[in-house]
Amino acid sequence: MNDRRHPCPVGALALLVLIGIWSPLGCGPKATVTNAPTATAAPSQRAVELTVVDRAGFDAAVERLRGKVVLVDFWATWCLPCVEQLPHTIALGNRLADKGLAIVTVSCDEPENAGQVKTFLESKQAGGAVNLLSQTGGSPQTMESFEIETGAVPFYRLYDRTGKLRQTFGIQPGAKKQFTSTDIEAAVTELLGE
Repeated sequence: MNDRRHPCPVGALALLVLIGIWSPLGCGPKATVTNAPTATAAPSQRAVELTVVDRAGFDAAVERLRGKVVLVDFWATWCLPCVEQLPHTIALGNRLADKGLAIVTVSCDEPENAGQVKTFLESKQAGGAVNLLSQTGGSPQTMESFEIETGAVPFYRLYDRTGKLRQTFGIQPGAKKQFTSTDIEAAVTELLGE
């Protein structure tokens, strides 16, 4: 089997759910952005566009959002914690868009699965986000080129209005406490207030 992804620890997740403890578990590795929404469409009603990118394309997409606080969500359809967390990211972006928050999603699915990724994003009404797909899928090369220090998704990067990376959120296997959606929202709110 030549699968470049490391499977999500589903057995461990099931155990934690069964005993009532939830800790976000991550999943290991496995062009031009055209997201021109209409002025009258709410972010959740915009069409989803998905662009395959390398690191340079990702950097260009973030740069085009300079002047906004940018939250980047690295995720994959094969990662249960990612699938559970992405709707929170999209909802946060929709709720705080008028305050200057922009959302970028970067799927770590294989490029040949772009249709499946787009369908999933459409089901989550992610049209208000800039939606990207790593050209190297869920490979270790993706983790390295996008500097996902933990080597697992979900992984988040938070940029201030000047385009400076201010914070990252990633799964830390040895940590007593993992980050939560509340932690991410608090960091976003703080940057929006600057």
